[in-house]
Amino acid sequence: MKTSFEYFTEDSSLIQLEDNIWKGFLSDRWGIGNTPNGGYSMALATRAIAGSISHKDPLSISANYIERVDFGEAIIKVEPLEATKSLSTARAMLFQGNKLKTIFTATFTDFSKSNGLNLSARSSPDFEPYDDCILQPYKEGFNPVLEKSIEKKYCSNSQWWKSNNKKNDACLNLYMSWPEKDTADLYSLILFLDATTPPIFNKLGSVGWVPTISLTSHIRGFPKPGPLKVIAKTEFVTRGFMEEDREIWDSEGNLVGQSKQMAKLRIKK
Repeated sequence: MKTSFEYFTEDSSLIQLEDNIWKGFLSDRWGIGNTPNGGYSMALATRAIAGSISHKDPLSISANYIERVDFGEAIIKVEPLEATKSLSTARAMLFQGNKLKTIFTATFTDFSKSNGLNLSARSSPDFEPYDDCILQPYKEGFNPVLEKSIEKKYCSNSQWWKSNNKKNDACLNLYMSWPEKDTADLYSLILFLDATTPPIFNKLGSVGWVPTISLTSHIRGFPKPGPLKVIAKTEFVTRGFMEEDREIWDSEGNLVGQSKQMAKLRIKK
C-alpha cells in the first residue's frame, strides 16, 4: 500500500504536453471542502516550473488565486523569465476549462551549491515533547479531507477544537509529518506551509470559511528526517481580511520554510 507521501507525489505529478505546457490532475484527496488546498495546487505548479527551467530547488513561490480552483484536470503554462548562475525565475498560469484560475511567480536555486552566510536572530521554538502532544481526532464533515493524509500533533495551548476562547492567541504550535514518517521533501514543505488549521480558530473557534487570496512561500532547505515544528499565527484582522504567517523548523533546529498569506475571514451567519 502506498504511503501518504507517495500519494502526494503521484497526485502532484504532471504530463508534459509541449514545451512549457503541462497537464495535471488535482485530486480530492487534498481537499478543503470542495476546493483543493492552495499549497497543494502550488506544489503542482511548482513541479511544472521546475520542469521548464534550469534550477530545480524552489526558493520562493507566490500565488494569486483569481478564481476558485476545482478538483480535476488543470493545464499549467510556464513562462521562463530569467536565469543566472545561481537562480532561475519564471511565471506560471493554471487554467481549468480555459479559465485562468491562479497566477504563480517563482524563483529556483540549487541548495547543494548554496554556501553563503548563516545567521539567525532566534533558534528553533521550544515545544512540548512530540509524544506529549495531541493528535486531533478526525471527524467526518468537520475536518478537511486532506487531514486524513497529514499527521498533526498539537501542543496543549493549540487544541483549537476544544479549548478555543477569546483569551487565546490566534496562534497554533504543532508538529506536522507524513503519517508513515516519510521524510518531507521540498514539495511537502510547500503543502505543509498552507495545510494548518487557520490559527484564528484557536481564538474564535471554527467560525467559517477562510479562502486564500494570495500566498507566498519561502523554502530554506531540505528538512532532516523527523517531525517538523510548525508555528502558525494571525495578528491582525482588518475589515474581514487577515494574514496568516507560518514557520517550519526541522528536527535538527533548522528553519526550512516560511509563508505569508492574505485570506478572507467569512464568518458563518
